[in-house]
Amino acid sequence: MNKLTKGNARQVHGEILMLKKQMGLAFLNMGKLLKIIRDNKFYKPLGYDNFTSYVINSELGFKRSTAYYYIEIFEFFAQKLKWKQEKIVEMGYDKLVRLMPVIKKNPEKVEELVTDAKVLRPYDFNKKYRDEKKQEGHEEFLAPPEYFRCECHGKWKIIVPIDDCCPDFIREFYVQAKRSISN
Repeated sequence: MNKLTKGNARQVHGEILMLKKQMGLAFLNMGKLLKIIRDNKFYKPLGYDNFTSYVINSELGFKRSTAYYYIEIFEFFAQKLKWKQEKIVEMGYDKLVRLMPVIKKNPEKVEELVTDAKVLRPYDFNKKYRDEKKQEGHEEFLAPPEYFRCECHGKWKIIVPIDDCCPDFIREFYVQAKRSISN
């Protein structure tokens, strides 16, 4: 086994980043080629009645939704928005899938949305933009609390900045916590 050093860690990390870029190029090219197959009905000479059958039953073995996401990413980001290949690859598949419907609803906010997709956790991005109704009327976005299980007791631990909490909630929480501790 390799000795753990910063140099080795950086080398392995660099290889992972290179593979991530190659994967990004692959899904972008996959979308382009799947679009050609679909639009030109090239699945018929291959023995398939329709595109979905080709995608699901051929050696591809994709889910239908995956194939259509590849195509939609290519059509939307490369063709419609005319993003350069490098920008699409940098964003990555997961972020692009999250971004696409939000950009379609808010085309005037593309740069803000891209920045948020880069810096917010996926959960927070989804809360901010998919749950817009809950955020309406509020100037500032508040990230939802994080929660996880306590290793000692198996109960929930909740992390939320106290300044983001409703004062009524804090008072009620204090009363319940005081009651719970005294029992």
